[in-house]
Amino acid sequence: MIKLAPFGLIFLILPESIPLFVIFAPGIIPSTCVNESQVLKQRQKLDEARQRMSSNVLTASHQIGRITPEDFLSLRKFLKIAKGYQYDFELTQISKDNLGAYCRFMGLTSWGTKGMLEKRLNKHLDYLLEDDKLIAKEGVQSLSTPDLQQAVEERGMRSINVDEEQLQRSLDYWISVHLNEQESIPRGLLVFSRMFLLNANYSK
Repeated sequence: MIKLAPFGLIFLILPESIPLFVIFAPGIIPSTCVNESQVLKQRQKLDEARQRMSSNVLTASHQIGRITPEDFLSLRKFLKIAKGYQYDFELTQISKDNLGAYCRFMGLTSWGTKGMLEKRLNKHLDYLLEDDKLIAKEGVQSLSTPDLQQAVEERGMRSINVDEEQLQRSLDYWISVHLNEQESIPRGLLVFSRMFLLNANYSK
């Protein structure tokens, strides 16, 4: 829905340029106008960027020796981290550069002021929260494979070369964290955890 406004302007002002935008700037085109190969190309490009960011975060974490991916794979440990770093990971406390990195990791544009980046992330996470509530009611098994792939991508997780069972488990775990009623998870930490868990194996 967000992409419809700029796409509408392009359609009205430069209709003959739409094929070029589809090829060279597919990010501004609504998903219903993008074919399967273009979607895959977008996801591969985003996955490459996410892999670089994840690698940097894991390397830095290993040097410090504090948080590991396993800490985020346990809901109990995740909530303990959230309790200890509640203030530090509020979006208002995160620097502009890091907010830009969070936006890029979540597949969002990273231009603008610090306030714009905060608003962009909040809007995206508000949408995910409502979507998580709907999925939780129906169950992750109710999603078709394309919908499941889109859902995990929107939440900062991989869908490329990942089987359906792993997709379901990763989404199910995300929802259990996001909708938990024991401890409030700061939004910055929710995104940050995705960098640790990008290549995680979600076992039963």
